[in-house]
Amino acid sequence: MLNLPAATPPGALDLTGDAARRRRTLQRAAVGILEGAGYEELLPPTFEYEDVFLRAGGTGVAERLLRFPDRDGRILALRYDFTSSIARIASTTFAAAALPLRLSYSGKVYRQEPERGGRPRETLQVGAELLGDGSLQADVEIVRLTLALIRSAGLEDFQINLGHVGVLAPGLAALEVPLRDLVRRWIDRKDRAGLTRALAGRDGDAATLVRLPFVIGRRDALEAALRDAPPAVAPGLRHLVALDHALGSAERAHVVYDLGEVRGLDYYTGVHFEVYVSGAGRAAGAGGRYDELMGKFGRPIPAVGVSLDIDAIAEVPL
Repeated sequence: MLNLPAATPPGALDLTGDAARRRRTLQRAAVGILEGAGYEELLPPTFEYEDVFLRAGGTGVAERLLRFPDRDGRILALRYDFTSSIARIASTTFAAAALPLRLSYSGKVYRQEPERGGRPRETLQVGAELLGDGSLQADVEIVRLTLALIRSAGLEDFQINLGHVGVLAPGLAALEVPLRDLVRRWIDRKDRAGLTRALAGRDGDAATLVRLPFVIGRRDALEAALRDAPPAVAPGLRHLVALDHALGSAERAHVVYDLGEVRGLDYYTGVHFEVYVSGAGRAAGAGGRYDELMGKFGRPIPAVGVSLDIDAIAEVPL
């Protein structure tokens, strides 16, 4: 047998020197922000029974899990995300705790994402969950926390793209399932021509899908969309306008409202957002409201949170 050097598996990385130091510096700064904001850090296990992640993310998550059998035959999975584990802990360990709960985390997640090419299968994340508060103020708190976390990395050239599930959900619900899937794909591609052809002759909530997915901008864009919005769509738009009013001018400078974001519509139930940093090769974070998740673990309470991709931020040139 040839004495060949050991190799790392696809999607695994050796981080040394400046790359390792940069990640630890970012991680420590973010954890400090979370501690200062009153979020209690949790250290969930690196692996769980696969059911924890399937219960939270649905069967579509199965092919993305890194799984292996336990000695008793049950299937385990490396940590796919922190939110699933925190939902389990909040419904068991913290079942009798007073609400709201402010919880945070920091560590690696493990995912197989073949459709994203050579993306690593392990990612360093830092994040927070605010459980038991369904108010506008909770959404504002998470947006402000996200801004503080990004700034703790020493970055100023970044943007939060923020939307609300309630803006597109009524129109999509008005469509039959096969067409709904196609329309979501066209919205994701910003294909106005495809949407116009597919929805020709539609009225009511379905007709809004020709226009609303292309609304991108500041508060004035939201207010313009609200002026002729149908009753089912208006609450989501009003929520975004109220959130914008609650932010300060320096905070608003980093927030853009994008009503055409369809990724995550099956998971989020209210506001949802992605974080983009100049120089990063992918989204540097994501978050939003997911009020239905906790009920899957036996404790139906509202929830909103954010997760930052420390590896993506670490790639930004200093």
